[in-house]
Amino acid sequence: MINKDRLNSILLVFISIIFTFLLCEIILRIKHSLIPNYDIEMWRYAKELKISVDDKTISHIHRPNASSILQNVEITTNSYGQRDIQYDNNLLKKHSRRFLIIGSSIPLGWGVKKEETYSSLLNLKSQKNKKNWIFINGGVGNYNFERYSNNYLKNWSNLNFTDIIINYFVNDAEILEYKKTNFFIKHTHLGVVSWKLFNSFKSSLKKENLDQYYKKIYEDEFKGFILLKKELIKLNNYCRNNNIKCHLINMPDIHQLNPYKLKFINNKMYKLTEEVNMKYLDLLPIFENLDEKLLWNKYKDPHPNSYAHKLISDKIFQYLIK
Repeated sequence: MINKDRLNSILLVFISIIFTFLLCEIILRIKHSLIPNYDIEMWRYAKELKISVDDKTISHIHRPNASSILQNVEITTNSYGQRDIQYDNNLLKKHSRRFLIIGSSIPLGWGVKKEETYSSLLNLKSQKNKKNWIFINGGVGNYNFERYSNNYLKNWSNLNFTDIIINYFVNDAEILEYKKTNFFIKHTHLGVVSWKLFNSFKSSLKKENLDQYYKKIYEDEFKGFILLKKELIKLNNYCRNNNIKCHLINMPDIHQLNPYKLKFINNKMYKLTEEVNMKYLDLLPIFENLDEKLLWNKYKDPHPNSYAHKLISDKIFQYLIK
C-alpha cells in the first residue's frame, strides 16, 4: 500500500500543477485583455462567430446575426452570416449589377472596420460614379477555395447576384483538414499559446522556405491543386449556366513584396483562368513597389490594413468600369 506521506506528496504535486496552470491562465487572460494577441483573437473569432457544420467541403460558417469585438474592431454578421447589411433578393434586384465577393479573411476585413473594407469602399465608389451597383462581403476566415466556393454554391446561390468576385489568395490551394480541437485548446488561452509554440517549433525544424513550400503546393500533381482546379471548374460552370459573370482577383501575399518570390502562383492562376475562360485581375502590380509594412494591419499580422483595402477597391473598380 502507498503510505500516507507518499500519498500526500502525490496530492501536493497534483495541486501544484493545477495551481500553476490556473495562475498561467489568469496571467495570459489579463495580458491578452490589455494587449490583443493575434492567435487568441483568431481563437475568439472561432468561438464567437463560427459554427461547425458536418459538410467537410465547408467545415464552418459564420453565425447569423452575431457580433464580436476582434482586434479592437467590431465584426457583425447579417442573417446569411455575411459581414454586411441585411438584404434580400428584392433589394438586390434594384441594382443593375450585384456583386458577391467570396474568399477568406482578406475580403472579410480582418482587423479593419466595416466601412474600411474594400467591399464597402466599392459601394461608395459606385454611388459617387452614379453606378447602380451593389457589393456584398461574403468573406469567411479560415477558408480555402474549396470551402468558400461550396459555401456559395450550397448556401448563397439562391441570392440573385449578377457577378461573383473570387478573392483568391496564395494559400487557397492548401488542403485544410476537417478536425475538431481538444478541450484544452478549445477553452483555454494556455492551450492556444502552447499549441502555437509547438507548431512554431515544428516549422523551425523544416528546411523548406515559404516559396519552396508553395512551389510544391502548385505542382500539377499535388492533390490540393488538383482539388482547386476541379472546384474552380465546377464554380465557373455553375456561373456560366446561370448567366453569372465570374471574376478571379488574385491577391498577393504581402509578407514580403520586394523581392516578391511567389510570382509563379500569379502565372499559374492566370493560365488556369485562361483555360476555363474566367475573367482575371492581378493585384500584385499595385503592391509590389511598396513597403509591405505600410500595408500590414498590425506588426506581424500582414492582413491588409485600411490603406491596402483602399488600393484594392481602386483597382477593382477601375477594372470593372473598363
